[in-house]
Amino acid sequence: LAGYMAIDTGQPGLAQRYYIQALRLAQAAGDRGYGGYVLAASMSHLAAQLGNPREIAQLARAAQEGARGRATPRAEAMFYAAEARGHALMGDARAAQMASGRAVSALESADVNSGDDPAWIAHFDEAYLADELAHCHRDLGQAEAAARRAQESLAGLPETKARRRAIGYVLLATAQVQQREIEQACHTGLKAVELLETVRSNRGAEYLDDFQQRLEPFRDEPVVREFGARLELQAAA
Repeated sequence: LAGYMAIDTGQPGLAQRYYIQALRLAQAAGDRGYGGYVLAASMSHLAAQLGNPREIAQLARAAQEGARGRATPRAEAMFYAAEARGHALMGDARAAQMASGRAVSALESADVNSGDDPAWIAHFDEAYLADELAHCHRDLGQAEAAARRAQESLAGLPETKARRRAIGYVLLATAQVQQREIEQACHTGLKAVELLETVRSNRGAEYLDDFQQRLEPFRDEPVVREFGARLELQAAA
């Protein structure tokens, strides 16, 4: 949790130190499942933020190997989803599809009523997996699939998850830009802006920056200028 908060406040170096310490503690406790979680859910996401896609896939595979026979299907789904993210960022559609398929199959076999899942993986549900897959499709330029998965994720997220919902809206808006639905993309993007006005999130701001860069080819369109003006107002607040 401390590592995630460090990432969200723009301190990746501090986050890395927290994650390394968490991994050491998991190893000392002999908890291979949680060690895999630190690798796949924490360190791989940090690698994604730092722009190291090959490392993402390597960390995810290390999680799979290290926790083999010790992880529940829900945890395995997360490990496979992390691997898919790495492959997608490297542009390897086939490998990403294979890992994504394994993630979906693993989560489908998870039994929420079994009581087998440890607390650290309980949050990884269909909405969370859909978010991961939306990232994959976005990075592979598969706009229609990215939009569909982003909508699935948003449908499963409660209103209280403002930060995650904001990122979901940016993912959807990005897919709409990829589909040249610029007016709809800006409308969707404004929903993310409104949510991020209620929470402080460096990660959310980075997603908005990326979205704005994707709008650059359409900067002369009135709706894009209006969106840029709204972002400037938010930055000045």
